[in-house]
Amino acid sequence: MPRWLKVVIALVVSVGVLAGLAEWGLRLIVPGVVESQVRSKLDLPKSHPVDVEMGGSALLHAIQGGVGDIEVEIPDAPIADGVIASLTFRADQVPFAVTTGDLTNPSAAIFVPAEKLGPVISMLTSGVADTGKTSGGDLVVGRTIDALGFQVPIEATLNLAVEDGQVRVEPTGLSAVGFDLSSEQLAAATGGLLDPLLSTRLMCVSDKLPAGVTLEDITVTTGGARVGVSLAPDFLSNAAQRAPGTCE
Repeated sequence: MPRWLKVVIALVVSVGVLAGLAEWGLRLIVPGVVESQVRSKLDLPKSHPVDVEMGGSALLHAIQGGVGDIEVEIPDAPIADGVIASLTFRADQVPFAVTTGDLTNPSAAIFVPAEKLGPVISMLTSGVADTGKTSGGDLVVGRTIDALGFQVPIEATLNLAVEDGQVRVEPTGLSAVGFDLSSEQLAAATGGLLDPLLSTRLMCVSDKLPAGVTLEDITVTTGGARVGVSLAPDFLSNAAQRAPGTCE
């Protein structure tokens, strides 16, 4: 075998070994760093689970200047206003230089279990409803009111969707449990209290999200509600994108 070929083979083997070590090292180190940052930002104890998954070649993404094909899942995380949810974040690539680089195709999802939907229901109904559950693809919210001299349990079925980054709340049913009353009679008897449950409306939630986060979709299942959002590519490098959004 020619000497030059032996040298090439040796180089290829060496690079392969180094690449393997680098891949192994990145997969060993990066998840720990991400977990630490997540716990710090959310004020989570060390015992709180943070699952970090990396797909593809960690070394290839590192050569390109970042961590690639990464997904992070945090169960039972405190979000805001008493909401506890499971968070999922993923991106095709996160730059090492997060203060100057851009994220590639970043997205996130929030899943609120049905038994923890209370604060969300209060927000969606402007405080009118104080109980709620999921039914198929809808929310069924309720409140007991004083009407016609009786304590009347009210239930409203709400369909949720996203329209132009806002939450579209569409009532599809309203009933007075145990009473034969129409929506008009209920509205008249409660002096407008039930108005948020009687008409379709768009609810802006941008002021409850960072400016660089856009609401994409809402899915209601028997187990809870999932909210999907997209993030601006410069979400990490531009402080303005992390500032509170506004509703015009």
